Amino acid sequence: MARFALIPAAPVLLENVDLLETSRIADLRAAVEGVLSRRERWSLPVETLPPLAGLGGYGIDRGVDTRTGEMLEGADWVQAVTDLDPDERAASESAHPGIAVTLLHAHAAGVMIVPLGSADDLVVPLDLSVAATEDAPLAPAPGADSFNQAFIDALHADDLSALHAVIDTAAEVHAEMGLLTTALTHLQQRRTGSFTLDELVFDVDIHDVRSLCGTGTC
Repeated sequence: MARFALIPAAPVLLENVDLLETSRIADLRAAVEGVLSRRERWSLPVETLPPLAGLGGYGIDRGVDTRTGEMLEGADWVQAVTDLDPDERAASESAHPGIAVTLLHAHAAGVMIVPLGSADDLVVPLDLSVAATEDAPLAPAPGADSFNQAFIDALHADDLSALHAVIDTAAEVHAEMGLLTTALTHLQQRRTGSFTLDELVFDVDIHDVRSLCGTGTC
């Protein structure tokens, strides 16, 4: 049976991103990469991968050339970006930021990321609400904390209807669930739409954002 992995879409767990990283953050990164290492190939819920997927939007010169699988940093990354033609640049700039985060975690774990349909196992980067507390990245949004809990509850209940209902309100509380929506739609089209959480690897606050990593069958 196919597996799925849910991982944080934010880059904070990547190595050498948080300059004040604690051992706790390093342990969480190891947990994410440990989950990914359970399979040799994971499919992202996107039709195609951008030529380059990186952290330029966060001011970090690092990313993955999906055409070669090579991780590039510093001047090498800058040169690769410079060499893109206009269509390649547009595809790279418009890519979901969680794609780059996933590719960098996968590179560290020594596994391959492919587009939707190229592997049965799915990896889905997502962000719970970034507006659920006073100190979160965005100003508090009404219902944000309840949204986070409802999402976790729906996962545990293996209730796709409830999961879809929660996801439909994600934008209202500044949560990013777009790739999960695509993944669930793909599963419903491919088979029965099963999405059963077997293990919640962690459910913790990271810089005042509730963050989770989990895995299950789909």
